[in-house]
Amino acid sequence: MDAWGVDDLEVIARPTFLQQTVHAFPGHGLCSSPRLSRLQNLKLGGCVIPHLLHEYHALTRLVLQDVAESPPAAYEGVFDACPQLQVVHLNSCLCGGRDMVMVVDAPSSQIREFVVDKCEIGSIWLRDLPNLERLASLGTHLFFESTAFPCLRQWSLARRHGVSLDGFRQHFRQHLELDLFLEHTPDITDLIIRFTGPDRWIVPSISPSVLLPNLRRLLVADVPSSWDVSWPRLLFETAPSLESFHIHIASCMEEPSPSEEIPWCPTKFRQHRLKEFVMAGFEATERQIYLVKFVMAVCTALRHVSMFKNGHAQDKGHWEWEMVTQQHSWTEEEKDDTLKQIMGTASSTAAPVQLVLG
Repeated sequence: MDAWGVDDLEVIARPTFLQQTVHAFPGHGLCSSPRLSRLQNLKLGGCVIPHLLHEYHALTRLVLQDVAESPPAAYEGVFDACPQLQVVHLNSCLCGGRDMVMVVDAPSSQIREFVVDKCEIGSIWLRDLPNLERLASLGTHLFFESTAFPCLRQWSLARRHGVSLDGFRQHFRQHLELDLFLEHTPDITDLIIRFTGPDRWIVPSISPSVLLPNLRRLLVADVPSSWDVSWPRLLFETAPSLESFHIHIASCMEEPSPSEEIPWCPTKFRQHRLKEFVMAGFEATERQIYLVKFVMAVCTALRHVSMFKNGHAQDKGHWEWEMVTQQHSWTEEEKDDTLKQIMGTASSTAAPVQLVLG
């Protein structure tokens, strides 16, 4: 391969009719000397992690997809021993069961982008990735030290929590505070959050504080309609520099539970940067109306407020999105009733707000 000048390689292995076991990627056969290899981009699918992978010193981008069950050390060695790596994606990978912990401790790493997407790994503990700027943790439990990634700017976080079986839900219910996720990430500018599960499980912090002083763009997506959908106020109040706030509410079969409503206290909070607020999945429920009214009441720079009955957040990569909406034919009575509930709540110091009901 070196003789051909290959620097970009994708290998996706598929089981054959008679052979259903996983494939062993022949790391030793790519070139005569891995340390001298010019391979920069590598994607492996359906393979086990080759033990010689760390010897490819020119590797800058690595994607592991559908990797067979491998011990944590196999993954940890990649972070620690590939000095030029800047991008690492783990997609649908296995790591030895729910009790396994993968520890990423690479103080010399150059990794700037790390994605963990739907991997069956007990948990990942990030201790030191000093150059990490973009992080996506989707469906995998992720924990980190307070100084793990001082350069982090963009984070996409998806997590499901709770037990679906009715007989166990009350017994295993656990409420979590946002501080557990966000207290060590003050420099984030772009945040995508997808918290889901059978119950609303985010509660106000015991000691609320400004967790996200530099956040500019926020998407809260896939909020189950059975939750108290006003909970993103918790995020909103921790981000004084927020300029764009989008929320998508996903319909579900369960009815909202009055016992799960957040007892909001009056606030003197004022937000002076937010210009745009968009809500998709708007059904004009009491708690949805409350959140819209709250945003309009506390934002002094607000210019555009849009509420769409039909719509969703379309991913554009892991850290960008687009609100895809469809116009709904509201009856005049519905529209008038909704607007009456909302209008008149804009901040007294704000300029006129353009209000769109779609």
